[in-house]
Amino acid sequence: MSWADTRPDRVITMSRPPSTNALWETGVGKGRVRTAKYSEWILSAGWDVRRQMAGTPIIDCRFNVVISVPISRRDTDNWTKPTLDLLEHVGVVSNDGNVNEVIIRPVERDDVMVGLWCLPDMGAVRKQAAARRVSKPWRKPRAGLGWKMPA
Repeated sequence: MSWADTRPDRVITMSRPPSTNALWETGVGKGRVRTAKYSEWILSAGWDVRRQMAGTPIIDCRFNVVISVPISRRDTDNWTKPTLDLLEHVGVVSNDGNVNEVIIRPVERDDVMVGLWCLPDMGAVRKQAAARRVSKPWRKPRAGLGWKMPA
């Protein structure tokens, strides 16, 4: 019997993330930055996950995770990065680097379901990740930063 056959400590659902290939782009003078699509997904899915986890303490130990994803043409491992990044970003886990094992299961569903198993007795816990700012694509640019029409 595997740990994945037991009841998880937490279960979360979220909308489908963008493909891993569509998470980052090269910004002019900024290096690698999140795409607008990725930032929008983090904001919308993040609020859904926060509502589900209200009052639940952060997982600050090692953990195992099962990610149940829709059957699609996407590579199965393509779901891992954005899903774990979102869990860290909204405070479900303190650091997605504390994952011990990941299982990805393609199943008949339209969203993504995540089961988490806490492993408090395991060592080698990474520190809580530093907070990151998510760009707000709906925010208007500050004055003086936009393009000007030629005179």
